[in-house]
Amino acid sequence: MLGVNVLARRALCSSLRSSAQSRLAVQTRSIHVSSPVLKKKQQNVDFDNLFDDMEIVDKSLPKQTGAPAKAKGKAQAGAKPAPTSSGRTRKTTKLSVDERTAKFDSIAEFVKTRTARNLQETRPAVRDSAWLQMLQLATSEEELKRVVELMPAWKEGSGGRVFTSTYSEAFVRRCQELDHPLLALQVFGDYARYNLNLTLPAARHLLYSLQTQPIDKLMTASALYGLYNLPAAAQDYVSCAIIVDACLRHNSADSNRIADALLPHLRQLQATTEVNTEDTYHRENVWVQKAMESVEKALKEREAGAQGTNKAAHLAGAASTAGANQEQTASA
Repeated sequence: MLGVNVLARRALCSSLRSSAQSRLAVQTRSIHVSSPVLKKKQQNVDFDNLFDDMEIVDKSLPKQTGAPAKAKGKAQAGAKPAPTSSGRTRKTTKLSVDERTAKFDSIAEFVKTRTARNLQETRPAVRDSAWLQMLQLATSEEELKRVVELMPAWKEGSGGRVFTSTYSEAFVRRCQELDHPLLALQVFGDYARYNLNLTLPAARHLLYSLQTQPIDKLMTASALYGLYNLPAAAQDYVSCAIIVDACLRHNSADSNRIADALLPHLRQLQATTEVNTEDTYHRENVWVQKAMESVEKALKEREAGAQGTNKAAHLAGAASTAGANQEQTASA
């Protein structure tokens, strides 16, 4: 296992080289939520309602589940249930534990038999939605691992099929909701095997889900940005804020060195990136606000601690000098 310092250098070297160029043309920008990806989501699946019947929510978000108040065309209070992005009214049906398990097993077997490498007979093709349904139905690490075991065959036995960005982001989210973020890190760390592309929203969510893990896991995730041709983590406001916050909270010698190296980048991003504080519908806005609040608090505590240490050292030095003077006076 590479040391934390080595991982940190590898993850940040590209951002340190390009940061000088970015300073030449500093401009205000807002957090990018990948419009093309969102458009594709709306066409294929009602992504934000994907896990509604699981009663698992992101604790970083407010209790309200509606879209931003400023969004136009949204249903008002007391109106009929809002339709899904496909235009159809969503009707939630809650499955029992046994029904959920049986449905998961059925879809998993369907996918397995239709993505085999040497499939001889013609069978109905597996749709992208089958993978999302398996994630929706998975409720344990074992079931998540069964989904992961099926993923290599999607490329090898299905005519070179590629997972959608919607699935990529849903996979990270489900791993986090079931408290298995390291499984997501394992999958994205081996693209040759699993063929799952890491998008910027998925990368941010991966960092967020790993912030309480050992710091080397977080730095390994940040190193993936370069492998997937994403902007360096030190150049993305959300990612940089999450990393600095996690490093300061870990409060080890290594993590503090990483935080100190990233702080100049974070301050520049803070000054040039707009955050819509009213938009809690996009969780990135919530993450970056909470991360920055935590960073500012940690820095103030560090500064106060340093001042206290200096004051104590000064008082100790003064007391030592006074004691020495008294000894000299007594001996005289």
